Amino acid sequence: MFNSVKRIALATSVSLAALSTVANANEEIIFSEINVSAAMGAAENTNALDVFPEIVTDLEQAIASRVQTGSDASLPTIKIDIREISLNGNPMLTSLEGFNEISGVVAIADDNNSIGAQSFAVNVAAYPADQIAPEGFITVPPSEEDFYSAMIEGFADTVVQRIDTINTH
Repeated sequence: MFNSVKRIALATSVSLAALSTVANANEEIIFSEINVSAAMGAAENTNALDVFPEIVTDLEQAIASRVQTGSDASLPTIKIDIREISLNGNPMLTSLEGFNEISGVVAIADDNNSIGAQSFAVNVAAYPADQIAPEGFITVPPSEEDFYSAMIEGFADTVVQRIDTINTH
């Protein structure tokens, strides 16, 4: 019985330590700017920006709705460079078929060094349950009704999840 009590006490203290670490890591970071760009124009055989010209603005708005922003220019910034938008790896898109893969690089810049500069890739794919996503991709449930919103929201959610892991101390 005493061993059970020791295990419960140990599990409780480990859980409390983990919770306090998560609470510190999740201190809300305030950003001065969110800037999304797409470098796909240099890539051959891609028409994603012609088919979905609003994607840059929509991603900026989706991320801005999920993080706190402020007007102080010294606050950290989020810069996202969308590198690929494709349908099963094919960068030639139609508005009827849409896309199911979006990849980009997120850079967090911090001139004050309160969180430090960081950069990470975000790769989001929507595939049916019986299809395997490419390595390194986060999967979101496919949506035939509104694939566009599902992909934008999935990308924005992934960016915010990664930001939430930044230690602010």
